[in-house]
Amino acid sequence: MHGNNLTLPIILSIAEIFGLLCIGAAGRQLRYIDERDIDRWSKLVLDFLYPAFIFSSITAGFQTERLGELWILPLIGFGISAGGALFGLLLRYGLRSRDGDTVRTFLYFCAVNNYGYLPIVIVQNLWAGQTMLANLFFLTLGSTIATWTIGIGVLGSTTIKQMIRNLMTPNLLATLAAILVSWLGWSHCIPRVAGHILTSAGSASVPMMLVLSGASLFKPSAWRITWQVVYVTLVRLLILPACAVVILRLIPLPPDVYAIAVIVALMPLAVSSVIFTRIFGGEPDFAASSSLATTLAAIITVPVALWLLFR
Repeated sequence: MHGNNLTLPIILSIAEIFGLLCIGAAGRQLRYIDERDIDRWSKLVLDFLYPAFIFSSITAGFQTERLGELWILPLIGFGISAGGALFGLLLRYGLRSRDGDTVRTFLYFCAVNNYGYLPIVIVQNLWAGQTMLANLFFLTLGSTIATWTIGIGVLGSTTIKQMIRNLMTPNLLATLAAILVSWLGWSHCIPRVAGHILTSAGSASVPMMLVLSGASLFKPSAWRITWQVVYVTLVRLLILPACAVVILRLIPLPPDVYAIAVIVALMPLAVSSVIFTRIFGGEPDFAASSSLATTLAAIITVPVALWLLFR
C-alpha cells in the first residue's frame, strides 16, 4: 500500500461518496424525499440490508486462521472511541461554550465517528475481495460497543441497563453470528441462493444509506457555521486522528490491521449523530451542522492524510 498507488482510488472513493450524498440532497430539494422517508428507509437499511452486508462480507472474507493477529481489531475500534472521549474532556474548553447540551454533544463527537459507511467505500476501492472488508467489520464490533456505551453515556440520558439493551442491534448480532459461522467453518454450509440474497440485499445498503444521509444533511438548518462547528471540524479531522496515528504506530500491528485502523480514525462525524442527539440528549442542530462540515472537509483531509501516511 503506497501513496502513489493510493491517490486515484482515494479520489474516486471520495467522489463516489460525495456523488451519492448529492443525489440524496437533490432528492430532498426536489421533494422526492421528505423527513418521514429518511427515518423509515434508514430503519430498513440499518435493521435488514446493512446486517445482510455485514454477514455476507465476513463469512466470505474473514481469515479465521489469522485470529491470533486480528483479535486486536475490536479493541482498536473501542480504543479509538474511548481515547477520543478522553481527549474530548481536555479539548472541550476550546468550544467557548458553557451550554451543557453543546458540550455533551461535542464529547459525543469526539467519541463517535463515521466508522460504518464512508470507510466501506474507501476500502472497497482500495482492496479487491472481501478480506479487508471483513477486517473492517471486525474492527467496528468494538466501535459499535463504544457507541452504545461511551457515546450514549456522554450524552447522559440513559442507564447502564438501557445501554446493554441498546447493544443488541441487528448490526452487532450479524457481526457476532458471521464471526461464529466463520470460526466454526460453516460458511460453506450456507445455501447458495441464501448467500446470493444476502449479498444482493447487502450491496444496496451502503449507496442507499449515503443517499439518505445526503437528504438528511443538505438542508438549510445544517449550513449554519459557527466557531463551535469549525472547532469540531479541526478536532475530529486533524487533532484526534493525529493522536490516534501516533498511538497506533507505537503498537506492533500487521500492515493490513494498521491500514484499517488508520482509515477509521480519519473519518468525519456520522450523520447518525443527529438522530442520536434527538433521542438521547444533546443539540441536534449543532450535530447537523457539524456532520455536514466534517463530511465536506473530509473530501480534502482524508486523501491528503492517507497519501502522507502511506507514501
